Order: sequence, then C-alpha cells, then structure tokens
Amino acid sequence: MGSGNSTRPKSGDRSDFNVKPETLINGGSSISTIDSSHRRKMTDEEKNTNIREADYEDGSLGIMSKARMEEIVENLGPDELFCDPDFPADSQALFYSDDKHSTGKSIVWKRPKDLMEEWQTPQLMIDGMTRDDIKQGILGDCWFLSSCAAVSQRPKYMKKIMQRDQPLVGDEYKGMVNFKFWRFGQWSDVYIDDRLPTKDGKLIYASCTDPQEFWVSLIEKAYAKLHGSYEAIDGGQTMDALVDLTGGLAERYEIETKDPNLYRQILRASKSEAFITCSRKGDWKLSNKADPNGLVSGHAYTITGIEKIQHKMGEDKLVRIRNPWADGTEWKGSWSDNDINWTWVDEETKERLGLKSKDDGEFWMSYKDFCRHFSEVTICLMGPDFDGDGVSDQAGHFEVIRGEWILGCSAGGSRNDLQKFATNPQYLLTLTEPDDFNEETDDPDSEGKCSIVISLMQEHRQSRRNVKVKRLQIGFMLYQTEDTEHSLPARYFKYHPDCGKSGVYINFREVSGRFELNPGHYVIIPSSFKPDDQSAFMLRVFGEKKFGLKGPLRPAPEPE
Repeated sequence: MGSGNSTRPKSGDRSDFNVKPETLINGGSSISTIDSSHRRKMTDEEKNTNIREADYEDGSLGIMSKARMEEIVENLGPDELFCDPDFPADSQALFYSDDKHSTGKSIVWKRPKDLMEEWQTPQLMIDGMTRDDIKQGILGDCWFLSSCAAVSQRPKYMKKIMQRDQPLVGDEYKGMVNFKFWRFGQWSDVYIDDRLPTKDGKLIYASCTDPQEFWVSLIEKAYAKLHGSYEAIDGGQTMDALVDLTGGLAERYEIETKDPNLYRQILRASKSEAFITCSRKGDWKLSNKADPNGLVSGHAYTITGIEKIQHKMGEDKLVRIRNPWADGTEWKGSWSDNDINWTWVDEETKERLGLKSKDDGEFWMSYKDFCRHFSEVTICLMGPDFDGDGVSDQAGHFEVIRGEWILGCSAGGSRNDLQKFATNPQYLLTLTEPDDFNEETDDPDSEGKCSIVISLMQEHRQSRRNVKVKRLQIGFMLYQTEDTEHSLPARYFKYHPDCGKSGVYINFREVSGRFELNPGHYVIIPSSFKPDDQSAFMLRVFGEKKFGLKGPLRPAPEPE
C-alpha cells in the first residue's frame, strides 16, 4: 500500500510472452521477430503509451552538467533552496499525457523537512540502504523498485549510485540531491531538487518504510527525471533498470521452458552476488490486487535468497522473494511465514535463513511452487557468464565499440533483403588464443575453443518529456571470414550460414549471446529488423583471452 493512500500500485514486468514470433522466409533462411508489446495483453503497468514517437535526438533529458549545477547553487540566496529548472514541481513532471495534467492540481509538492514533525530529522538514509527500506506507492514501477531492492543488498554498488552525506536539513542543505545512473556505456550525474509529490500530507509514490528516511523517494524521482516524468516509468523492464543501476549484463530466463539447470543458475548467481529479480504470470486484469494465494498477477519481485534445506521430512529447495509493496501481501502457500512446514525445520536452520513472521512483503516458497507461479527470472551480472551457469566469469579482455544505423547508408535491416543487410555496419572480431582447458571440470567439446559474450544495446534515452524514443527490434549475426579488411558482400550471405546469432529480433533495449568459437576471424553484424530504422548502438564484447575488435569494415573495391 502506498504511503497514505489506499490505492494499490499497478503491477507487472514484461513477462508471460505467449504469442509465437512472426517468421519470414528468404532464400531458405528463417528470420524471426518478436515485439514484446504484442505477445500478450499488457498489464496496466506496461501498457503501450499514446505519446508520440521520435527518433533519438541529443539524449540529454535529465542530465545537467556539474558546472551548471554548481553555478545555480552558488547563486542561491541565504534562505533560498534549489528548484530544478529542468524538472519543475508541476503536473508535467507527473504526467506526459495531456489529459492527465488536470489531475495533478490536487498534488502538493513538499520537501522532506516539511513532511517531518518538529522533533524529527529527515535523512537521505539511516543505517545504510537495505531492501527492507523500499515501499512502492501508487505508481506501477515495481520493475524499478524490485531492481533497487536487489542492488541495495550490495552496498558497494549503491555507493556508486548515491553518496550518503547529502543533507536534507541544516546549514549545508541546499535542497539538491545527486544520483548516478549508467547510461549507454557511461555513468551520468542526475541532479534533482528534493520536492516530492504528496496528497493529504503523505507521499503518493515510493517511500522508505522509515518515515524519516528518503533515499527511495528521491532515487525514484531522479529516475523519473531521466525518463521525462513519473508516468513514463509506469511500466518497464527489470533488466533495463538493473543495467542502469549497475552497468552490468542482464539476461532474462523464461521459466516456461522448464530448463533443468535454472535452479542451479539462480543458486550460483545468488552466491556470486548477482542481482536477481522475477516476474509473476497470471491474469493481468487483477494486477492491482493479490490473488487468493497472496501473489500479484504480472508483478515484479526481487529474489533475495535461495537455499536447499534438510528437515525431518526430507529435503526442499526454497526461494526467498520480496514484494516491493512491503506489506502483508505475501505468499500464503507452502513454506510461507507461518506455514506448518517450518515445524519440520530445526531452529539453527531457521536462524540461518533469517526466518521471520512479519508483514514486510518478504516470504519463502518452494522452488516447485515458484516455477508454477512465476514466469521469468532476470539475472544481472557484473561480468560475462561464458558458460551460462549464472556466475560472472573473469573476463581477460573487454572491448566496447559504438556505431549507428543511418537512413540510406547503414540501416540495412534483417537478412530478408540481403542487399540491404550487407549495408549494416560490420565489425571484425579476431580470436587468436583458446581458453585455458581443465580436463577435470571442462566439457571436452570446449577444448581449443574461445569463449565470447557479445551484447548489443540500442541507444534508448529520452530527449523530450512528451516524446517516446522509438525502441527498435534488434539483433546481431556472426559470420566467419578470411578477409580481415573488408565487409562481407550480399552474395556471401547466399552461400554461407551464420555461425552464431542473438536470437529472434526483439524490441528489447539490449540483447546478448554467448559463443564458443574456434580461433579465427569473424564478422559481427548488428542490425534492426526493419530496414531504414535509425539509431545509435553499442557493442560490448567479453572474452576469456585477449581478442581483437575493429570496424566498421569498408566494402571491397569493385573490380576494374
């Protein structure tokens, strides 16, 4: 329940994809595309918006230079506090939809100090940041808050996002707070004022469970500023939020595939300090309230623990999950807080698991029930996972390269038109040294191979408040080559199969793939599905051993 408001937050991450991808045929090659917004009915939290689409402009929305910020603060009067000129406290900061601006008139913007009693002192954080601090309000941004809860378990990463010594009252207080988010390959400062939307004297959006603590409300505001408004983060992907908070590599796993290795991946990822979230399947129409079993349809949660325990009746695999509503809306089935199953477990094990009966949104459930009621898991690692075991591996080498799909030049689209496909930017990947091989632990088939993880990210940053940046369906393909100087021509693709690809084209911000390749030369071809779609993009390539990456390659000269 949001602070001071009886309205349930809308819920949901983009999950439960059930519609088969469209398949197009070209010369015997099957090219597939998936638009995540059309695979099923959307939850209220992720519904398609009606704001206009525009191509990427300068991507500077939400970003103020440090020099400009310091100039504004230095020119404040003795009793004057910072008021953000780029994100003013009005209805436009709340909504991008013109028809909703009138509803913002009942909202009163207040600073933390004005929400306190005289004897209370507002603070950015009290005793650090924990997942227990986070409480969702009426905004459907559980995808972002569940990601914050995951990252808050690793203090060293939260220190990168915000400094704790930012006063909200006192002599050094200026009414300004600073956060950092990872945006398209670099960490960017986001400055905001500390005015927050309230109704009847209570915060309407996310808050801390301690009323004197405000980091949750303020980080939500900073993230809303990057997107143009609070309404703009009313629905989204946890994998995007996790990357924005860490700069890591996020991968999504569909539970419906019944992968027998998924439990092992989650377990190993948890032990290796990865960030893990999950989303629940179910009837999207009920996303504003819990089902009888205590779970919310289409909702994003944080996985905060995973254990295999021994007890009097045998053995069970358990998963600990947190609802960002942070209240009594919890799982009511087997292994819930007060379930009889816990009488089988010894006190030492219960203490080790941190078992508590509390209406805080966190609960245990069996892994079997988890697979029955949830649809996907997102794991964010701080490095590449070469073998797909859910653990970040040591990358001996890492390269980043940026490029563009330009109309009439390099926006060639998919293989459905080979002539245009060949005009896409092409990058040469040169692998010279195979990975170290361990006869006792490694797969014999991997001997002599090079492990590579490739990630393609399209630039997806807001430029204007009421204009949605177009999100393309993207993917990449990998081909072996002998020519290290020139791009592959269209005729090459008629007779040579790819040796790897990211999968179906999909309108995710980032797609990735892991590959085991023989030493040699390869061409990476990133593209959108449709030709003539323009965007900037970024390739990140990770390898266990040193490799080469260059480009874009130029076409071979025409024979005279």
